[in-house]
Amino acid sequence: MKLAQKIIPLGLALAFSASIAPITAFSNEIPTRGPIPFAAFDKDGNNLISKQEFDAVRAERMAKRAAEGRPMRGAANAPTFSQFDTNNDGQLTVEELTSGQQAQMQKRRAMRMGRRGMGRHMPKFSDCDLNGDGKIVEKEFYEARNKRIAERAKQGYRMRNLGNAPSFADFDTNKDGQVSPEEFKAFQVQRQQQRRQFRRLQEE
Repeated sequence: MKLAQKIIPLGLALAFSASIAPITAFSNEIPTRGPIPFAAFDKDGNNLISKQEFDAVRAERMAKRAAEGRPMRGAANAPTFSQFDTNNDGQLTVEELTSGQQAQMQKRRAMRMGRRGMGRHMPKFSDCDLNGDGKIVEKEFYEARNKRIAERAKQGYRMRNLGNAPSFADFDTNKDGQVSPEEFKAFQVQRQQQRRQFRRLQEE
C-alpha cells in the first residue's frame, strides 16, 4: 500500500511535467534573443503565419530590444519571410518555420566556427623572427607578412581586411624599434579578445 502511495504522486508529477512541456515549447512570448516560437508569430491562432504576422512580430522584437538599449545588429541580413516560405503559398506552417530556423542556426554556427578557425591561423612569433635572434624588427615584420600573404594566395585563400591589419607600431608597444616575444604575445591576446567581443555584439 505504501509503495502504491509513493508511485501515484510520482506518476502525477510526471504527467504534470509532460503536460507543461508543450506549453513552454510553444510559448506565445517573444524572446529578446534566439528563435521566436511559432505561437508567438501566429497571432490569430489559425496554425499558419502570414507575412503580416511575421513582419509585425519581428518588428516588435526589434523595438523591444531597442527600448532596452540593445539594438539588433545585422537585422538587414536577417532571413525574409519568402526564405522560410519554401512552397511560396504566402503562409508558413510549423514545419516551414522550424526548418528555416534550424537552417539559420546551422549557418550561424558554421560562421562562428569559421571565425574561430581564422584565429588558429594567426602568425606566431617565430614566423616573424626571420633571423631567429629573439626579436622582430620592422623589416622582418613586413617581410614575414608579405611571405604569409603569398603563401595563403598560393593555397587559394585570400587574406581579408588587409587595410585594417595591425602595423609594426601596434606590436611595438614600448616604441624601441623592435618587438619582443612578450609584446607580440600580449598584442595577439588583446586582438583575439577584441574579435570575440565583436562577435558577441554581432550575435546579440
